[in-house]
Amino acid sequence: MSFSGIEQLFTSPPEEEASRTNALRQAEATASTLWESSHDSPDLQTLAQKAGDAARDELWRTPLGESGLLAFFCRLIDTDGLPSQLAIHTLRVIGNSCADRDENRERVVASGCLSKIVSRLADDSLVAIAIPVLFNICVDYEPAQKALYKAGINPALVRIISSPRLENASPVTSIICRLLILVAPQEPEDGLVDSTTPFALLSLAMNTKFPVDLEDFLGLTSVALTYLFKTQFQETFLQTPNAINLAFRAFEKVCGEGGDSLNTSEADGDDQEELKQVQLAFIQTFAELSGNDLFAPLCPLNGPEAQTLQAWISMRKPPLQSAACLILGNIARADAVCTSLVQNARVHEPLISILRDPSHDTDPQLLHSVLGFLKNLAIPAANKPVLAAAGLVDILPRIWAFDVQPQIQFDAASLARMLLVHCPETVRLVCAPPATSDEEPKSALQLLMDLHVRSDQEPTKMETARAAAMICRVLHSGSLDNAGGVASKSTALPSLQEFYDTRHPALMDALVYLGLQDKFPALRSEFLFVLALMARSPEGAGVTARLLRQDARLMGVLVKAVTGQEFQQEEDDEDDEGVDKNKEEGPRNSADAIAALGLEGLNLEAPQAPEQATNISRAPRNSSVPNPDRENGLVLIAELLARCPTELSPSMRTTFTSIFQTEGKQLSNNKSDAQE
Repeated sequence: MSFSGIEQLFTSPPEEEASRTNALRQAEATASTLWESSHDSPDLQTLAQKAGDAARDELWRTPLGESGLLAFFCRLIDTDGLPSQLAIHTLRVIGNSCADRDENRERVVASGCLSKIVSRLADDSLVAIAIPVLFNICVDYEPAQKALYKAGINPALVRIISSPRLENASPVTSIICRLLILVAPQEPEDGLVDSTTPFALLSLAMNTKFPVDLEDFLGLTSVALTYLFKTQFQETFLQTPNAINLAFRAFEKVCGEGGDSLNTSEADGDDQEELKQVQLAFIQTFAELSGNDLFAPLCPLNGPEAQTLQAWISMRKPPLQSAACLILGNIARADAVCTSLVQNARVHEPLISILRDPSHDTDPQLLHSVLGFLKNLAIPAANKPVLAAAGLVDILPRIWAFDVQPQIQFDAASLARMLLVHCPETVRLVCAPPATSDEEPKSALQLLMDLHVRSDQEPTKMETARAAAMICRVLHSGSLDNAGGVASKSTALPSLQEFYDTRHPALMDALVYLGLQDKFPALRSEFLFVLALMARSPEGAGVTARLLRQDARLMGVLVKAVTGQEFQQEEDDEDDEGVDKNKEEGPRNSADAIAALGLEGLNLEAPQAPEQATNISRAPRNSSVPNPDRENGLVLIAELLARCPTELSPSMRTTFTSIFQTEGKQLSNNKSDAQE
């Protein structure tokens, strides 16, 4: 076909597609000849221009592909030294031919020219045309998206948006955004994703010189967060100056805060939903990012980032408040930091205000974040009384009533338990009767035990049971708090007589639950220690005896802990008829019992804290290795035999006496051997 014939073809195209295809086959032969004769042929450039113009009309797109002319231009773009104008029109032919034509996109991918087109992005004169061409090739066509990712589109685009070259590409900034979004789902591979991508995307989203619209902002931030959730991108991001502040400003923008907040007044329902999803993605990513070891040193408490987070907590923006709690909670993994946040920054006060506000009751994300942060703050001993006195003991019972939110119930029960650990001040507040006009007012302790009875969630029941054990431990520890400190004289704990005169049946049930569970040996050890401690007082001994008598399974736990053998229940006459309850069945007191057996060294052994213990050592009976459960069990038996033998059934007294004599002597011999 002559060149004039080609001009006529595009001016007056045949009506039938087959005729157009045949004519283009001849045009392809002419184009090949022109290229072979001269790479700088003006006629070839004109042909490329006319083919590119024609491809804007959908009636030419299929013929361009089937005729082989598209394939010719795919080969041409892969040629080094292609004249600039010819390169532009060649790209136009390829891009326009692929508009809404998957078969042509398939041809372009199969030709292998994508890598060459991507390389053309390094030429500022071709960026504005090459980027739309690449978008046309891969939009709505996943095979092209994968191929484009393999061709290195991500690092090529990141180099553009991270440099002054962005100004040259400003007319196609929106398309750059969409290309980055299209290839983001591909699994990152070395060399195919620039490690600075998250920072570059957030920087582009927040660029005030070349602002993006709402859709592109949400797309860019969403992709940036997707990458940031992956560990391999976090280190580079955190090591980039101003990165954390950039992420904070972007999050404020998506939450409608800050000087450059988004204009969402015209956002439709889909945009509003995506806005919420991006907010949630920010929160989840911040939780992950702040858990990185590099994060905390970059956010010192006296630095601007930490100050920003504390300011978020006081804002009435739940997403900001949730994120601040999660981030600060991860920062506050050292006692010194937690203590400073409470004692100096008073960060707990706005947190308590959030819990007190009923308008947040239906926001589980916020409540979970606040309670989780408070649990971290409650770990240092110095913080516990401050938090309890600030109103938490008054607020938590309201949250324990959230039966439709079991995770929040668990968080609140867990926080209560942590506030009670070795803290007489909290125990006093929890046990104190409320200042209320209700007909039957209940203390916080009673309401916590109501939760234990009511809940069907094992983690919640476990936390309430541990709380019950801790209350008993503190009450029976006297003035010493077992953590090395001395309780304040102003604490005014209830007396044991006063405590046991107030009926707490559910508390006893909670102790039974703790003792019978076998999932966590460390917690069962805590149970045995608390029972032994309780039995060292006249008031507690009677309660402990009745517990063991009412549930034979607890006897089994105790016997096995001391002897290693299963407990065989014996029949008892009801009400011990025929037994002289005044007859001395055991030693007058535990000290006499211990002395009689030569066990002066037998003392209560505080078990390892459950948070640190993975299991409790089960030393053989004849071993010199200490076994806290065994020694605590023997102390418990000695105290019960000495203080309240008449509260025990005949079979219990017989069993305990035999165990005390046999196991106590064995333990004494082991201790003597160890000392030698």
